[in-house]
Amino acid sequence: DPVRAAHPTTMPLNNFDPADFLANYWQRRPLLIRNALPDADCTVDGGDLAGLACEHDAESRLITEDNGRWSLRNGPFTESDFGKLPARDWTLLVQAVDQWIPEVTELLEHFRFIPHWRIDDIMASYAVDGGSVGPHFDHYDVFLIQGSGRRRWQLGQHCDERTALRSDSDLHLLADFEAGDEWLLEPGDILYLPPQLAHWGTAVGDDCITLSVGFRAPSQAELLGHWCDEVASTLPESRRYTDPIAAEPAAMCSNGEISAESLAEVRRLLLEALGKPAQLADWFGRLMTEPKYPDLVAGDLDIDAAELQQRLAAGELLQLSLCARTAISEAAGRPLLFADGHSFELDSDSLALGRAVAAALPGTPLDGAMFQNGASALCLALQLYETGTLHFADDEDC
Repeated sequence: DPVRAAHPTTMPLNNFDPADFLANYWQRRPLLIRNALPDADCTVDGGDLAGLACEHDAESRLITEDNGRWSLRNGPFTESDFGKLPARDWTLLVQAVDQWIPEVTELLEHFRFIPHWRIDDIMASYAVDGGSVGPHFDHYDVFLIQGSGRRRWQLGQHCDERTALRSDSDLHLLADFEAGDEWLLEPGDILYLPPQLAHWGTAVGDDCITLSVGFRAPSQAELLGHWCDEVASTLPESRRYTDPIAAEPAAMCSNGEISAESLAEVRRLLLEALGKPAQLADWFGRLMTEPKYPDLVAGDLDIDAAELQQRLAAGELLQLSLCARTAISEAAGRPLLFADGHSFELDSDSLALGRAVAAALPGTPLDGAMFQNGASALCLALQLYETGTLHFADDEDC
């Protein structure tokens, strides 16, 4: 049956207990999962990645190392660029391969024990013998899936904003790497790394492909700046600071001092503006579902409700775009669906469809019966089609 369940279950990894992982490893310490995908064939090869790296819409990088000197080139590349590469010590990186290749997207089903709105993308790394991106650390969690070939991983120290970086490279390489644990990964092995842990992976032999499942982790500064912009755009000019004058005007300072009472009033104004749970839920859902590459999300503004309903009645299936990012929240007193940076308020007729869209994996066809739950369900489907979150399974994806 091409129509999957509205609430898909996790495809379990071999030799892995999600409950134990979340309790003891997630965002705490690394975990090597041997033979986690024992029967899986690598879903991409070097030719696929080189082809994507030549596309203007794909984000790609070439990293080479020569006697300790690292160089970085950004794509798009040409076929002749690959013909000039040396026999060893280079790596090709292509971001968001899951948004281009459905077979890569399907890997995300193994990680449904983490809310999928947290997932950023799957990056693919192709390396020849000795290829590496150097010693570095990330600010987010990552699962490193060994797809083909072998890669040696060295783990190092905990890092933060004070950690020294090399000044002779654009790659944010560590100035010092304190090597600790070392593992050689074979096809089907997965290595989980928590944020800010130094690591260094090096291909052992040719045809080394690693698929990196990375997670969205906006910084405190990003959240605060984005939220303040959101709130400020809704506040009236008339809502301003006023002096917290005591019983008599004489209580006001006349020597230029900013009093504790004045600061308390500023704090009260700020907290008053920030203390709106419904607005917070709407903003955060839109933020965390913003497309990674907005130009790839192409909607259809020419369709109307009658045509949409006609195509559904004819048995055509709507499915999530490979680029789609969705989530749902019922925490603020009203159910909201978030899709590709938009929010949609749900009612009793559209709630089932909203939940199904939020739970579905990109590229997954949806049960056509859910679009027949009244006018609001069909209206929601039309809005999601117009924004590019949904498209018909036979149509070209993003």
